Amino acid sequence: MGMSYTREFPGWAERVREARIWADQVMAVHSGYAIPDDTAAAAVLCLSEAVTNSLRYSASGRGGVFKVTIKLDRRRATFEVDDEGCPAGGTLPFIRPLTPMAQHGRGLALIDHFADSWAPLAHPRTGVTFTLTWQRTSARAAEAS
Repeated sequence: MGMSYTREFPGWAERVREARIWADQVMAVHSGYAIPDDTAAAAVLCLSEAVTNSLRYSASGRGGVFKVTIKLDRRRATFEVDDEGCPAGGTLPFIRPLTPMAQHGRGLALIDHFADSWAPLAHPRTGVTFTLTWQRTSARAAEAS
C-alpha cells in the first residue's frame, strides 16, 4: 500500500524552491521505501521543471496557485503538478526541439530523460504527471501488488 501527499502553493517563482524542499522531505520520511539518492534527486529536478513550466505557461504563474501530489510505494514515485490551465488557445505540454543556444525549452526534455514516464494530466485537469521507478519487478509480481 502506498502513501499520497498533496500540497498547494502560491503561483510565485519563489515557491519552486519550496516545492522542491517539501518533495525532498516527503521522500526522506519514507526511508523504508529505500528510494535511492539518485532517484530522489532526479525526482526533485523533474518537479522543479514541471512547476516552472506551470508558472511560465499557465494562469498559475499570473496570481494563481499550483498543487503538487506525490504518490509513493515501495517501487516508484509518481508526481502530479496541477496548474490553473493555459489561456484560451493554449496547447498541451510537449517537448520542444532543442538548439544548443536556446535559453528555454529544456524542462520537458529533462523530465522525459529522467522519468520512466510522463504525460499531461487527464482533462479537465491541467499540468503534468511523471513517474520514477527504482525497483523493477516481474510483470506477474507487479500485477499482484
